Amino acid sequence: MRFKYLKYLAFALGGLSTVIAAGALYLHATFDGLRLAAELTHFAKQRHQRTLRIEGPVELSMFPRLRLQLPAGTLSGRNSTSEFIGFEQASVSVRLLPLLTRRVVVERVEIDGLRMALLRDKAGKLNAADLLGTDDNAPPPSGNEPFDLDIRALVIERGAITWTDERAGRQLALSDLSIETGRLGQTADGRVNASARLTRAEPATDMHLELESAYRVGESEGPLRLRQLRVTARGNLAGWQALDAESALSELEWADDGPSIIQGGSLQVRGKSTGGPFELRANAPRLALTPTGPEAESIDASLRLDGKLRGGSVRLRLTDLQPADGGLVGGKLATDLDLRMASGRLAGNLAGPIRWRAASRQLELPSLAGDLNFSPARPGTSLLKFASEADARVDLQRNSAGGHFTLRSEQQQAKGSWTLPRLDAAAIGFEIDVNRLDADALLATQPARGPAADKAENDRFDLSALHGLDLDGTIRFGHLKLAGLKLEQVKLPISLHGGRLVSAGHSLSLYGGSLEGSLNIAADDGRASYRAYLQNADLAPLLVDFGSRQKVAGTANFFVDVSSKAESRSSLLRDMQGLARLRLKGGSVPGIDVGQAIREWRGPLGTRQGARRAHRERESTAVGELTASFRIDGGVARSTDLKADSGMLRISGAGEINLPQRQIDYLTRVTLLVIPLGPDSGPLASLRGVTLPIRIKGPFDGPDWHLEPGANLPSTVLSAGQAAARSLPRVIPRSVTQAVGRVVKKAVPTPEKAAEEAVSE
Repeated sequence: MRFKYLKYLAFALGGLSTVIAAGALYLHATFDGLRLAAELTHFAKQRHQRTLRIEGPVELSMFPRLRLQLPAGTLSGRNSTSEFIGFEQASVSVRLLPLLTRRVVVERVEIDGLRMALLRDKAGKLNAADLLGTDDNAPPPSGNEPFDLDIRALVIERGAITWTDERAGRQLALSDLSIETGRLGQTADGRVNASARLTRAEPATDMHLELESAYRVGESEGPLRLRQLRVTARGNLAGWQALDAESALSELEWADDGPSIIQGGSLQVRGKSTGGPFELRANAPRLALTPTGPEAESIDASLRLDGKLRGGSVRLRLTDLQPADGGLVGGKLATDLDLRMASGRLAGNLAGPIRWRAASRQLELPSLAGDLNFSPARPGTSLLKFASEADARVDLQRNSAGGHFTLRSEQQQAKGSWTLPRLDAAAIGFEIDVNRLDADALLATQPARGPAADKAENDRFDLSALHGLDLDGTIRFGHLKLAGLKLEQVKLPISLHGGRLVSAGHSLSLYGGSLEGSLNIAADDGRASYRAYLQNADLAPLLVDFGSRQKVAGTANFFVDVSSKAESRSSLLRDMQGLARLRLKGGSVPGIDVGQAIREWRGPLGTRQGARRAHRERESTAVGELTASFRIDGGVARSTDLKADSGMLRISGAGEINLPQRQIDYLTRVTLLVIPLGPDSGPLASLRGVTLPIRIKGPFDGPDWHLEPGANLPSTVLSAGQAAARSLPRVIPRSVTQAVGRVVKKAVPTPEKAAEEAVSE
């Protein structure tokens, strides 16, 4: 009996094979590729109002399996002539036997040269909505589909997909797309591998993406389950360079109605920004995505910074995430900062609630509070402590963000606001008000003090930070201490675009006067320009606070229009070019009392000898008004129109000031208008109206004053000098006067000879 059943089974299988073979031969013999292409075209037009074009007949092959080969084709947009999908060629391999049970088992779908243009219009409508079943205007399914579709593998090569979002004003593209999947169907499991190149014009993006994961699709375990998901991304993204990112999930259970669960989620990103190298890590042991919002016990994230910050870290912790009211409430955010910068170290913490509103797609941080401590790098400075308050919001629907902050210390307070008009662009708007700030403590700067200032750090300026960031805003200071100077009512408009920093129309008050100016710095060529006008500033206390030993007094008006290379501190002075004008009223010039100097020089005046007089800090010469203009070239300011008038003296001169070397070389001509009163005023009376050449030469803080040797003076002056020399016995010992007399007898010509020389000259 057993063998009898086997014989029946063999007959049945043989008969079935014969039927299948006959059906296949019949299908091959009766197949009409042109007709099939026409039917597909008709279906696309009637069902989806799209135009399908197939560049030739559909070809059929039978062995080793049933295979449909499609030539190049395109599918238009809905009710449009523009291309939605295109391909260079495609093939579909189908198993024969399941067709008898009205099942289509697709062994393999291959698409080469896929092109797809996805678009979301300004109304938020997707151009593939009818194909996805989300278009209300699309006709419903007929309900009598004849086949149960089962795809065993999908392969896409050389694909390209563009995504355009007209509502958000963004566009990106995927090229070099490659996808290979396992089985696809209502219940299936397999693996997916994909790779592509992601590019975007603004902000500039060029990334290579890879994805691999095991998946399972089945109604008993939810619509979709991913296991060991791994996504890598390498390249440049906006202002971040050389990114190397990797995201991994141990498991993702996706559900349409209930919560979607993420297990063992992690993210690691390394790269470079304008601030230098960085590393970001994040971990979520378990995250539930419910219909009302996310839910998690904790999410940890840390950011490590190097480069310009010279090391540092930022750590974020999200805890107690609970869904409520169509969003997220009850979550807490804690932030720990530890940033090491050239100017010092900033450490502290901020914490507060976090809220997510799903309906409006808004993330809110309504009240962050904490403490920040700043340790200046300069030795001997004290720790600065600030109480901090802040709030922030991110509006994904409007693609924007903004917030406020407050910093308080014992004597200082800063308040401000910031905005990001577009999240996908590095553009920041801000308004900051600071009541009082000691910038010297924060920046570890010291005012220039004497020759030591010439040895200041020659650190190079890194202007690369100006690239990749757009800023528009204003900073205001009620009181600002900078480089020792006390500034008030400071207003600094700041505009940064395309690597160019501009501060046009900044203003401030200082020492009874005011300053208005404009600053321009370009990162590309490293050039900086500055134009400013200082009015009615009290110069004496200004110089004292700046650290200068020169006690020039008076009311100063100063105009400057210069440019230079902003490569380093030294290059700013070394390469400076431009113009400057100075006007000083009701002041005094330190270092010499000209009247007293003339008394001391009465001997040399009569002998044509030069005379040197060192800088004396306690002496000064009063001037009613002093003016000068300068042409600056290579850091050297040259002037030919120095003028000053004190009532007793009239001064003119020409010379140069070497700014990098902090040296002055000026030849002045001093005319004595009034003879100073004293016991020796009689012998000096003949000097009235005579111009004396006096050279000022040496370092800024202590130049020497010289009576030029060999000065060609009128005979009356020489006679006065001789008379002054003869009057010396009244005040000094006889032995000295005898020695002086011998010198005068040899060196001083007769009055007749002196007059002859004066006329010839």
